[in-house]
Amino acid sequence: MCFPCSTRSTPAGSDQPSCGADRGYASGALEQALRERQIEPRISQPRRPHQPIAPGTPTQTVWRGKKRRLKTRDPQARHRWPVERTNAWLKAKRRIATRRDRKADNYLAFLHLGMILILTRSF
Repeated sequence: MCFPCSTRSTPAGSDQPSCGADRGYASGALEQALRERQIEPRISQPRRPHQPIAPGTPTQTVWRGKKRRLKTRDPQARHRWPVERTNAWLKAKRRIATRRDRKADNYLAFLHLGMILILTRSF
C-alpha cells in the first residue's frame, strides 16, 4: 500500500484529510490503514448482485446488451471527479497516453510538462 500524499502533515485548524477511491479499492484493510493515519476514507462500497437497494438511494436504468439493469449512483463520485478529469486531460497528450520512452525519467519529465500545461491553462 502506498500513500504518497498522506505522509504530509496538515496545518492546525484545517479540515481532516480524506482519501477518495472507487469501488475497486473497497477493503477493510485499506480503510483501517487510512484511519490509523487520521485520514477519512471516502471509498464507495460495492453492491452485490442480489443485494437489495436501500430505500431513498438514487438509481438509474441502464441497458447491458439486451438486459435491463438497475444501477445505483456513486455518492462519492463528486469527490473523485477532479482527479478523474485531470487524468483524462493528461491522457489526451499523446506522448503521455502511449508511453514510448525507455527511461522512466523521460516519461516523468513529459508528465510534469503535461501537468504544467494543464495548470497554466486552468488558471
